[in-house]
Order: sequence, then structure tokens, then C-alpha cells
Amino acid sequence: MNRTARGMTTEAVLAAATDILERDGLLGLSMRRLAAELGVSTSTVYWHAGTRDQLLDKLIEQITDELGRVRPKGKDPVERIGSMIRSLLNEVRARPQLISLSATRGRGEAIFTKAQVALAHELAAAGVHGEDAAFALSTILFHLGGFVLLEHSLSHDYRVRGVTRWAEEDRELDPAMSAGLRRGVDLDRVFDFTLGAILRDLLSGATSVP
Repeated sequence: MNRTARGMTTEAVLAAATDILERDGLLGLSMRRLAAELGVSTSTVYWHAGTRDQLLDKLIEQITDELGRVRPKGKDPVERIGSMIRSLLNEVRARPQLISLSATRGRGEAIFTKAQVALAHELAAAGVHGEDAAFALSTILFHLGGFVLLEHSLSHDYRVRGVTRWAEEDRELDPAMSAGLRRGVDLDRVFDFTLGAILRDLLSGATSVP
């Protein structure tokens, strides 16, 4: 990628930095490496992005803004809020290095700040207010954040531990259950099921959205 200093923009610097992060992680991102990717001098990168710490803060602000633009889809509060949470999960999955970056700089939860506001507005539109709304929002975000951390720590072929031993030692164990557990855990199904159950309970008295 070759750009002149005159044609350089902060947006271009952030885009190139994001590409490096996603390919090589935080350790692979240096101002010199970024300048080489852009085909400009290191001083040009500093001019548009500030120091490396300031660059990282700009990247966090960017993803915070993008997550805050997630919009609901659906005909009722459960569908609408559920669609927002699933979209946030997909965004997080698509940007693992940026999420790690946020956590490394002590701002892991902060990336959801603007998304929290959007979710709060949906709860208000559904008729959920006061302490009920505060509890609902906390529960929904805790579920999302907890799932993200758990999924991040698991291997891609995760299986429930001990299933082979169960099958050997417990002759009354359902063979179909053992076989299903050996095939691995469908994390998307687990997430959708638990999210749906949580939202249906929290929003049981919510009004439909026209």
C-alpha cells in the first residue's frame, strides 16, 4: 500500500493499524511497521495518530462507536434486543484482536458503552423502567460478556470433559447423550437458548413494538 504524506488521513492510519492487529496481534503493531505498511515516514504516522498509546486509544474509540451503531430487528422486544446482542457477539467474534486490545488497556467493558445506551433505549421503549431496567441491562450484558470470555478461553473443538469416562463407568447413561457430548458443544445453540430464556423472563411484561 503506497500513499503520499499529502494524501494520508487519520482514517487510513487506523484502517492499516486494524489490519496489522488482526493479522499479527498487539505485539506486531509498531509505528515503524505501520509506516512501512502505509508507505510513508514514521513522523507522518505520528502526525496523524499521535503516539502509539494514543493510536491504541483511537482504535478503541472506533470500535466503541461501531458497536454503538448496532440496530435492533424484530417485531417484539425479545426479538429486537436479542438481535442486538447477537450482532454484538458477531462483531466481537470478528475482531478478536481489538477486543484483546481493549482488555489489555483496562477498557474491555468500555467498548460496550455506546451499545449499552442503545440497549437501554430499547428497554425503555418496551416499557421496562427503573430498577427493573437496571437489572435487565446488567443481566443481559453480563450474559454477553461472560459468554465472550468463556468462548475465548475454549478450544475450537471443545467437548464436555469426562464424557468418555462417564460412558465407561456408568452403564445407565443414555448412549445418545454420550454420543452427542462427544461430538462437541454447539456454542451458538447454547448462546441462543440461554439468551432467549433470559430475555423472555426479563421482558415477560414488555409491550410489543409496532
